[in-house]
Amino acid sequence: MLRKYALALALALVVAATGGRGAAAAAAPSPGAAVPHGAYSRRSVDAPPQLGAAVNAVMLDAGDPRYVHTIVRHYGSVTPEYEMEMSQLEPERGRFDFARADRIVSFAARHGLPVRGHTLVWDQMIPAWVTGREWTRSQLLHILHRYIQTVVGHYRGRVGEWDVVNEPLTDGGSLRHNVWERVIGPGYIALAFRWAHRADPRAALFVNEYGAEWRDAKERALHRLVVRLRRAHVPVSGVGFQAHLRLDAHPPQAEFTGVLRSFAGLGMRLEVTELDVRAGGPAPLARRLAEEAAVYRSVAAACRAVRACSRVTTWGVTDAASWLGASQRGLPFDSSYRAKPAWLAVRSALTPRA
Repeated sequence: MLRKYALALALALVVAATGGRGAAAAAAPSPGAAVPHGAYSRRSVDAPPQLGAAVNAVMLDAGDPRYVHTIVRHYGSVTPEYEMEMSQLEPERGRFDFARADRIVSFAARHGLPVRGHTLVWDQMIPAWVTGREWTRSQLLHILHRYIQTVVGHYRGRVGEWDVVNEPLTDGGSLRHNVWERVIGPGYIALAFRWAHRADPRAALFVNEYGAEWRDAKERALHRLVVRLRRAHVPVSGVGFQAHLRLDAHPPQAEFTGVLRSFAGLGMRLEVTELDVRAGGPAPLARRLAEEAAVYRSVAAACRAVRACSRVTTWGVTDAASWLGASQRGLPFDSSYRAKPAWLAVRSALTPRA
């Protein structure tokens, strides 16, 4: 997901600078309805607890009540969108800056929302002081160990799960070459999980990957990776499927359900961690929104069909602040915070029938 976080931050800054105000009823939104602006509480949430959203500190700090109300009323957990990346938390060697991430964690605590930590080890969003020079293996081992220990320790007891290693595989299923793999070796994955577990033994630890929602080479490679880690008694407890999808590229519900069941058979916790659907294009808007809703419904229904799949997280809340750009209409609420058919679809698919 090249440039995802740089785009997300830039979009958040623009939206925060130009965001408006509005009013709406306090009832559950129907398609085209704005979310409420008045008094709200978690006692009257309009979403199942297993639906989460990525949020960012720029949007929270902007003070637009629509953003806060949408999260608090309509989602059951939060994931910092970029604030827990290494480039944000340790911008200079030995100097940690938790301010932005702490604001999200504090916001979540005030509203009773669990937090997913994202992400400890990745080949992107690495500070220049790491990538700008050569390291010996022992030097980089020390740097990564200290970083994981410090970050997970800082949030021990407040962040209940972590994406420990993000996107370790190529599209073809081989191990991705990056600074960690090149200098430390393939064992960096197991080490990262062991260090995170020591820093917080109660946290659930995930490997997070994109493009593994189909029965293909990448999904098989991810399955083999998890099997190897488990056989080596590495404390990996979950697998995250990002699900960055498009109207013309998404797995059939039955296929994705089968993928989830395969990993559930390994005794893993499963989550859909970064769901969005590219719905731009020349087709009539109503048709695109209906097709988008069908994809959202399919993904959520696949998760709900597998007991081990405990959460679906959308990668953002409003189209206005999506890393995809507003024109792609990839999220459940439009740029004016009106509920889209996708919102009703994912909520319906995750809500148990009476």
